[in-house]
Amino acid sequence: MNVFYILLTMAVLAVVLLEPQAALSAAAGALNSWWSKVLPALLPFFIASELLSRLGLLRALGVWLTPIMRPPFRLPGAAALGLLLGFFSGSPTGGAVAADLKRRGLVSKNEGERMLAFCNNAGPLYLLLTVAALLEAPAAGLWLALAQYPINLALGVLLRFWGEKTPRSSGKHISRRELLRRGLQELQNAPREPISRILQASSFKALANIGMIGAFMLCFSLLLLALQTFGLLALLQTALLPLAALFGLPQSVLPGLSEGLFEMTLGLQTLSEADAGLFTKVLAASMILGWSGLSIHAQIAGVCADAGLSLKYYLPCRLIHVLSAPLLLTLLRERLQLPGSTFAALLPEQLLLPGLLLLPAALCLGLLLLIAFLLPGRD
Repeated sequence: MNVFYILLTMAVLAVVLLEPQAALSAAAGALNSWWSKVLPALLPFFIASELLSRLGLLRALGVWLTPIMRPPFRLPGAAALGLLLGFFSGSPTGGAVAADLKRRGLVSKNEGERMLAFCNNAGPLYLLLTVAALLEAPAAGLWLALAQYPINLALGVLLRFWGEKTPRSSGKHISRRELLRRGLQELQNAPREPISRILQASSFKALANIGMIGAFMLCFSLLLLALQTFGLLALLQTALLPLAALFGLPQSVLPGLSEGLFEMTLGLQTLSEADAGLFTKVLAASMILGWSGLSIHAQIAGVCADAGLSLKYYLPCRLIHVLSAPLLLTLLRERLQLPGSTFAALLPEQLLLPGLLLLPAALCLGLLLLIAFLLPGRD
């Protein structure tokens, strides 16, 4: 395996030396995308998750939200934060939260690995603005959201059958006051640190993760250029022909699918230039987004490297997503007529700024807490 990685590295270095202008353009494009889209979109969520972890709220959520997370997903309540941040901010935030929960002992290895499989999505900001703009169709963002979030939630529910068996409930009723008391006790037991140190540590950890993502984006952009230069991407397109034929997609979408195998945004950009109809492009885009790209996979593996979490559930679920997303959209096409312009096109862009997406995430967290306290609890 090391020989394979050495050959890839040598190929990238050869392209940088032989095609310096193309390499510079690819690197500049990757870093510009990181600076303008990834950094502002993910940094607020990374800092927020680190702050909540260090302030002890995750342990309290582990108590309060267990009635919500345990029945459908067989996960502790603290996993709700990974679910919400993963859905509202996009990959690899869900992976970063899962790794942090594992390091703090709030989820087991099995629970963390199952979280990775369904708590990482393309964020709503990316779907409603970036992808919709690439495909020049505001409705495309909603179509693709329908192929992302419901399928990932369904995968999370299915993965509960691969979860560890939890101790049988005693059946004893837990009052709302007792549930609140237990959560507050966890808050009180959290380590006490000066807020300045907490902010410093949270900011450094968030920036380290963001910097790692930028490095991965740069590496995969250059790798994709190397594959194009040496003609290997054309061979990959031939290998993807059966997959395209399965869903009746024309060969014009193969360049986008092959690039999307490595880097999601580059694949979607190439797909937007394909000679195909809008719905055909949406089907192909749902496959790219379902797979997410090897760059995203590497980012998730990177943030989980020191937590001992593997991708044994994550990668099979991505393959299932690739097949189920276009199938779902095909079934919904006749039953769901989405308008040409959606709320994403009607709202001012200021309401879709990355930091403001923390507000709906916080509102959803509050709603989950309300439901958890209204449900009858069992010990």
